[in-house]
Amino acid sequence: MKALILFCLSLSALYSSAQYKFLANNCSNQYDVKVFVANCESRMCGGKATLILYDKITGKEIETFHSLDLDFNLTDKQNEKLGWIELGKYQSPLVFGDFNFDGYEDMAIRNGSNGAYSSPSFDVYLSAANQKFELNAELTKLASENLGMFDVDKKRKELVIHLKSGCCYQQSISYQFFSKNKLTEVSSVIEDSSIGDDVTVITRRLIDGKMQKKVEKFKIKDYYTDN
Repeated sequence: MKALILFCLSLSALYSSAQYKFLANNCSNQYDVKVFVANCESRMCGGKATLILYDKITGKEIETFHSLDLDFNLTDKQNEKLGWIELGKYQSPLVFGDFNFDGYEDMAIRNGSNGAYSSPSFDVYLSAANQKFELNAELTKLASENLGMFDVDKKRKELVIHLKSGCCYQQSISYQFFSKNKLTEVSSVIEDSSIGDDVTVITRRLIDGKMQKKVEKFKIKDYYTDN
């Protein structure tokens, strides 16, 4: 009985310390989420947060997650003081999708702005048939050290990250899962327009287990018009 009381008190303290309450029910096909976040000021919310995942159909509580630095903005019409504000799909600090192409919906949770040029960073969790989520170190690294969250190419079954250096150097790198939850780089494209009126395009592709490289040059006015 004493243990139960202590548990309830600790749970109450957790929720009370996270002062602002939101719903993120529009960003997943399978899950609803309650979001408790510590700080909201001038329509900017962030800081320590607790996120509780629920089955969208049954309403069953699935799992609780934490972020040390959740970050999202409110619209002019949303008042954080009212409580249980519904966040829009692209407003939510959560990203859902099948990141490893196994047929189950995975989840990424915003955790700061630690990517390149202070872009958003995310903790990435992979799910399984039993709705158990596991933090994936490789995908979290991809979503935390580049220009924001990776893109998901469903057709090619690839994850694509983006990088840049200044105005004139851009790179994209594509990855595939060749074994269970093990990423392999399969292609990359570098676009360098830092010299003169030309853009140098360096393409690398994995062919028969080896990276093949091709270097091409185009006039900037022609290349970016076509692309």
